[in-house]
Amino acid sequence: MTRTRPVPAEQDAHRRLGAHLLDVVRRQDAAIPADRRAPRTVAEMRLRQIEASGQQPCGTCHGAGGSTVDYSEGGITRKGWVRCDACQGRGTA
Repeated sequence: MTRTRPVPAEQDAHRRLGAHLLDVVRRQDAAIPADRRAPRTVAEMRLRQIEASGQQPCGTCHGAGGSTVDYSEGGITRKGWVRCDACQGRGTA
């Protein structure tokens, strides 16, 4: 099966459609109140659980349980998760 490459006009139309959809989604997302927005990351989920249980979030990691560290060198980007020593990764004080 052979496929032809899209002509530049088609590529431009695809780019415009993608930009339009991204704009619409961002506007709709911004209209959702913060307390009604679903948590999207593990850190947000963990913080919501900590707050619901009545515990105080860790002052060092703010309830995330750790942080992402960038180990970039030689043009290669590597990221890793480092557990918070203050709360031992629990996210609570």
